[in-house]
Amino acid sequence: MVHFQSMVRRITRWTSFGAMFLLLPMMLLSATDVTLRRFFTTTIPGTMELSSYMLALFILLGLSYTHQCKAHVKVSFLLDLLPLKVRTVVDIVLSFLCLMMLLVLSWQGFIIAIEETTVSDMLRIPENPFRMALVVGCLSFSLEVIVDIISQIQALRGN
Repeated sequence: MVHFQSMVRRITRWTSFGAMFLLLPMMLLSATDVTLRRFFTTTIPGTMELSSYMLALFILLGLSYTHQCKAHVKVSFLLDLLPLKVRTVVDIVLSFLCLMMLLVLSWQGFIIAIEETTVSDMLRIPENPFRMALVVGCLSFSLEVIVDIISQIQALRGN
């Protein structure tokens, strides 16, 4: 379990580094575009396309790290009233449902990404690599959820 968990943490770290790496070029591109528009009344063609693609990659690749840090929004005021074992069972069931949804998203995202032939309007960038980011992000997120399920089952058993 420890080896699997460290491997998942390493994958999550690399996907989050990939997401963080996109922030600097996105910021520089947007700032340059705004500066050029303000002072020289010209723009960089395709800035909105590139920024939206980078933002989508940032969000999709950062999902698993957000889950790892337990930074997702969680409303638990009803669950807090339940006994610990019941709460753990509910968490296991909800994590399993989340895992199923992520696997379906990965599967359908892969099918759509393989069949995708469209390109962006301005820069003619193919869209399938960005659709594959959904698959990578959801699979990485799925691995984090599997780690959670295993640790919740161990907590339920009392380990």
